[in-house]
Amino acid sequence: MSGKYGFGGGIELPKADTPKPRIALDQGALKDAVEAGTTLGFVSREPSTAKRKPGPKRTEAQDKVSIPGPKRVIDQFRAFCTEQNVTLWEGLDLLLQGRGR
Repeated sequence: MSGKYGFGGGIELPKADTPKPRIALDQGALKDAVEAGTTLGFVSREPSTAKRKPGPKRTEAQDKVSIPGPKRVIDQFRAFCTEQNVTLWEGLDLLLQGRGR
C-alpha cells in the first residue's frame, strides 16, 4: 500500500472560492414582510427576555411565606387543603375569610 489510508500522494481538494458578498436587505420590504406575517398569526421565534414559570396567568402580585410550626398543625392544614381540594394558598384564604364569623 502506498501511504497512510491507501492514498499515495494524498487527495486534491477543490480550491476554496472567495465568499460572495451578502446582499443588503431592503429594510422597508423586511418591515412589510414582518407586519404581514404578524397579521397572519405568525409569532417571533426569538427567545423572550422575560422568563416565567409555566402555570396559570397570575392576575395579582405574588409573594411567598414560610411558616415553621409543629408538624401536627402543618399536617392538619395540609389535610384540610386536600379535603377541600384547594391549593395551600387557597386553603389559607378560606381560613382567613372565615375568621370574621
